[in-house]
Amino acid sequence: ASRRMEVASIDKSAQETLLSEGSTSRARRAPPVCAIAAASLVVSVCALAAVRGHLHAIQAQPGVVSQGTLSADSAVDSLYGDAAFGATHGLAILPDLDAHGLPNMDDVLPANGTRARWGIVGPGRIAHDFATALVGLGADLRAVAAGGLPESLERAEAFASVYAIPHAYGSYAELAADPEVDVVYVATTNQLHYANAKLMLESGKHVLLEKPATIGVPEFEKLMHLSKRHRKLLVTNFWTRWFPAVKWAENVVKSGMLGPVVHVSGDMAFQHMRGRPDRDRFVRADLGGGAMLDMGCYLVQFAAMFLGTGSSVGPNGYGGLTVKASGSVVDGVDVESSMIISNGQAGAAFGTSILRASDFTLKVYCTHGVVEIMPPANCPSAASYIKYEDAAHGETPVPCCAQPTVGSLEYRRPLPAPPTGMPRERYPNGMGFVYVIAAVERCLYTAGCHELEELPLDQQLSVVRVTADVLQRELGIFTNITGM
Repeated sequence: ASRRMEVASIDKSAQETLLSEGSTSRARRAPPVCAIAAASLVVSVCALAAVRGHLHAIQAQPGVVSQGTLSADSAVDSLYGDAAFGATHGLAILPDLDAHGLPNMDDVLPANGTRARWGIVGPGRIAHDFATALVGLGADLRAVAAGGLPESLERAEAFASVYAIPHAYGSYAELAADPEVDVVYVATTNQLHYANAKLMLESGKHVLLEKPATIGVPEFEKLMHLSKRHRKLLVTNFWTRWFPAVKWAENVVKSGMLGPVVHVSGDMAFQHMRGRPDRDRFVRADLGGGAMLDMGCYLVQFAAMFLGTGSSVGPNGYGGLTVKASGSVVDGVDVESSMIISNGQAGAAFGTSILRASDFTLKVYCTHGVVEIMPPANCPSAASYIKYEDAAHGETPVPCCAQPTVGSLEYRRPLPAPPTGMPRERYPNGMGFVYVIAAVERCLYTAGCHELEELPLDQQLSVVRVTADVLQRELGIFTNITGM
């Protein structure tokens, strides 16, 4: 029988040590200033911005290394984020970070100091990294639930003892009924995402749902309906969207300084545990395994970011996107997949696999420049661009392989360190969860916020649709599923 557990295995001083890492007072940064990040970053950047009537400045951020060259015509219009300019031009606002690299939420936190109360469903490997990030942010982590496997209560209790979580449950329904939980992170295996998210939304909880949100399209449409009906957040955890380096890269592209997007390329792959299929969820269809549902959906969301029209159903398909794919299928899961995604004017070529290794890079090619999100592109700490001379404005043809370079810049944002005493990271850059956690909480503390602007519901649906097309129509797998 499951029971409510009051954690006693961490003494009070140890608990205070864990929480103090994320609750340190945060000094607000000074207003943006025009910072010369390298000798070649010319003063004309500031002059040009001032002439435009607004100081589109490059912020001097701790831990950021910007290097390369910039010409006067590439003023990097607020690539680091400026609220007024960004709102006007559709640019992403980079998070305000404190001296530790943690998102600063002082401007939205309730005056009485209360925080949104988190619960975790599924205390697996990735949930450990998420819990560490919650502790680092000083968040209020109230409950954890395990279910579906033997000794579920014992597993929940063991997880709770590590992170000083007061309530441990041996079933998901018990956590759903806990009135002390406001928002739930669903980290179960893929085939359970829909059922767990549905239960939590119906119970009045906000939901941060680990990707893939669902395997079937009707299932996600149902979750969208529940989210809107109960006025609760539903966010697919493509944590990538909230990494500062990704937002910076997105701003470079949206600024138009490199011309329109023509092509996107990327590859994400790793080798599964060959010889141990009983312990490897990636090769089990009943658990929603395969390369597309683990890494391929990351690539699809990049296509939605850089090629999507913003509508879930456009003239060319979902979000304006169409897809063609091929791959290798073993025991009902894709072990290697290749995709061509198009919006009718620009396209993307992606590969994903559980048979081979990959560098996890992502490149966006524009007419006269390239933006690179450094590996691992799904959780990066750096991005860069190279700008070429625009041959459309030249007087003579440019010979093959000799396009002159007129500017380049690299952005780096090291991740915050884990709190003292936490378990080692299970996944690369696990502390990057702080960015999406802060975005969720910021929305919960803001009146009228019902979805995150970085990943609205329509775009989440677009990613589910394109991913399902690859699996069901193109590869012929997961075709007769319901409730997943």
